Amino acid sequence: MKLSKAWLYGVLALGVLALQACGGSSTGDAQVRVVNATRSHAAIDLSLNGAVDVADIPRNAASPYTSVSASTLNFEVTDSGAETALASAAITLTKSQAYALLVYEDNGVVKTSWIGETNAAPPAGTAGVHVLNLAPDAGAVDVYVTAPGVPLAGAGAPSFTLAASAGPTATPVLPVAAGSFELRVTAGGSPTDIRADIPSLTLAAGQVVDVVLTPTIGGGLIDAATLVQQGDYAATPNTHARVRLAAGVDGGQVVAALNGVPLEPGAVSPFVGNYVTVPAGSATGTVTVAGNAAAVPPIMLAPGGDDTMLIVGTPATAVVTVLGDDNHAPASTGNVELRLVDGTSGSAAGLSLTADFALVQQNVLPGSAGAYAAVAGDTGMQLQVSSPLSSTPVYQAAALNIPAGGVYSVFVLGDAASPTTIVRKDR
Repeated sequence: MKLSKAWLYGVLALGVLALQACGGSSTGDAQVRVVNATRSHAAIDLSLNGAVDVADIPRNAASPYTSVSASTLNFEVTDSGAETALASAAITLTKSQAYALLVYEDNGVVKTSWIGETNAAPPAGTAGVHVLNLAPDAGAVDVYVTAPGVPLAGAGAPSFTLAASAGPTATPVLPVAAGSFELRVTAGGSPTDIRADIPSLTLAAGQVVDVVLTPTIGGGLIDAATLVQQGDYAATPNTHARVRLAAGVDGGQVVAALNGVPLEPGAVSPFVGNYVTVPAGSATGTVTVAGNAAAVPPIMLAPGGDDTMLIVGTPATAVVTVLGDDNHAPASTGNVELRLVDGTSGSAAGLSLTADFALVQQNVLPGSAGAYAAVAGDTGMQLQVSSPLSSTPVYQAAALNIPAGGVYSVFVLGDAASPTTIVRKDR
């Protein structure tokens, strides 16, 4: 029988812990293990001071511990067998302490977080739960630890509240009675807007459990995992996506659903709806415009992704396109991310967008979106959308409050001769 690397790592990790419990490590060295919480790196290595110390850690798995001399070390993470560093820095380790190096991705960039694994034991009969939020792009979040399946609308106050932040945040350790639970992460103050879900969480008395939240590819949803200090690691990657409807057909009521999940029960175009969470993967869409069924192409939704379903044309000949959204925070704290979405019909000419008189995007064709562009945030920004077919701007607004840190889409929808423009803050 062939055994998976993840299974072998689990057995080896338990073996190391057993040896430590029996006094197997008496050197005073630090104990280090590595968690591969990336989405796109199948296996990684950890090098300390230029030598590979932990090799071939599979995705969604933790390595066994390795003994490391307590000191300040240079560490480097690479793909297994490769030489190019994915992440590197220096770390000071304390003797006789245990550490986990969590390796994750944020908008395609590999990042790391060191987690100390020697917290004091919780009160008798309880487990200690601690949340490490490495997904700040999702904004303020609430964390609920409840009995499995309990509706959050009546669950009372959240177990943890984490405010919006530009970087990682963490909570104190909360004692929780031992037992079986469900852990859900929601948008701050919105218990129905679930961003991550661990449906089955068993907390044993005496354990200290780190709940680790990491970014997804869209930025709005969250991947979750549990790391029992000096114990098991269990990943719960997000299996959902968020989709919203943007209707640019020239009038008519629009009804849309994906795999039976309503995106819009019925609204008159043009409009931009809110994100709706749906299962990721292959999705079958249904769209009607003024009672006319529109052809919906095959749709593949990436787990953790954000998308916009754009509908353009006329009620009788509506065309459906799915656009990928990126709701990660701008790389620079002084910028916003801005893009133009052309949802017009009746013209083949592309549109252009300027912000504070600087050209941001040019020739964005009907049924498409421009690439996100970094623009300096401005509480009095001037936006202008123009068409090569007219000397008069399609849209012009001054003194818009678009402060740094956000992501915005400028939707131009409807008949190209007299379109409706909607500026939407996506993040």
